[in-house]
Amino acid sequence: MRARVLRSVSAAFAALIVATTCQIAKAGEGLTLSDAWVPAAPEVGRDIPLSLTIKNDTSAPEALMRVRCPIANFSERHTVDRGEGAPAMRSIPNIPISAGSTLVLLPTAYHVMLLQTREPLEPGKRFTCTIVFQKAGSIETEVEVRKSP
Repeated sequence: MRARVLRSVSAAFAALIVATTCQIAKAGEGLTLSDAWVPAAPEVGRDIPLSLTIKNDTSAPEALMRVRCPIANFSERHTVDRGEGAPAMRSIPNIPISAGSTLVLLPTAYHVMLLQTREPLEPGKRFTCTIVFQKAGSIETEVEVRKSP
């Protein structure tokens, strides 16, 4: 009886490991992240835009929900509102990515602001950010610090 219970528990545990591994392998499937960079910021505490290219090769729309970077305390998703008067950044809950499209995050359009930098950012420095999508889950990407334009 004890051996039968142990086999059942072992089989259940093995099934859980396989299921978890399959979910991890699917995270980010169909999405490609490239050309991630931020401008140099020698002062601590600055707010800087994260530029990034996201290619959605799936047949379903996706949404960027969150960004976590070790060099900033917070992040916000923004769009640029070009209504009446001067263009202004507006915080939004997520950034939509159409099916079968490529979206380039730029300070003049959809973008992510990294708020309250924790350290000086000199050109050439690299760090890793985690980009969280609604369906694809979390994807890590390397970000390069570039000389400010």
